[in-house]
Amino acid sequence: MRMNRGVSVLLGAVLLAGCGAGEERAGECPEQCDETASEGVIGESVQAEAPAEEGSVTALAYCDDVTTWTAGWTDFENQVLTLVNQKRAAGATCGGVAKPPVPALTLDTRLRCASRKHSKDMAVNNFFSHTGSNGSTPFQRMTSAGYVWRAAAENIGAGYNTPAAAVTGWMNSTGHCNNIMSASYKHLGVGYYYRASGSTYAHYWTQDFGAQ
Repeated sequence: MRMNRGVSVLLGAVLLAGCGAGEERAGECPEQCDETASEGVIGESVQAEAPAEEGSVTALAYCDDVTTWTAGWTDFENQVLTLVNQKRAAGATCGGVAKPPVPALTLDTRLRCASRKHSKDMAVNNFFSHTGSNGSTPFQRMTSAGYVWRAAAENIGAGYNTPAAAVTGWMNSTGHCNNIMSASYKHLGVGYYYRASGSTYAHYWTQDFGAQ
């Protein structure tokens, strides 16, 4: 497997608008937070390519804890997919390089599982990295969720309190923008998790891209 790591890292002051009372109330923040775009932080973009594996991978109970999800969080995830496809349809400039319009991505529930697992992990265990608390890579998480990939990538973000703010943060970073605008990817899973108490950023976002 060959892995290429994007070198663009965008760091910003973290502004957590609304829902900052130090108490986690599942599902309330997406409906109650100020819709003004907040600043946040995004990590490196990561990509990998490998031949598709033969056969299928059984996810078994891997996704059980993220199958039932707060309605407001799911709405946020769906909004990110819509915004990403709007960017892909319009074309964009990533790091000064013009990117042509590319076909829309479709939701893949296995990638959504991997994304949700990682956003939840970052929020609950209060860290911000592509490496999971158990040492997992994005690509191992996708495989564990049952997605057999030949090309894959991941974007993460934290501190953004709206889907639009998160997508804007990614689009303003060359590596993340390249992932969003790449014609190599066909599927997308988005995971959003909110946890005010015991987490640094409260809002955690993961995008997992893939092609089979």
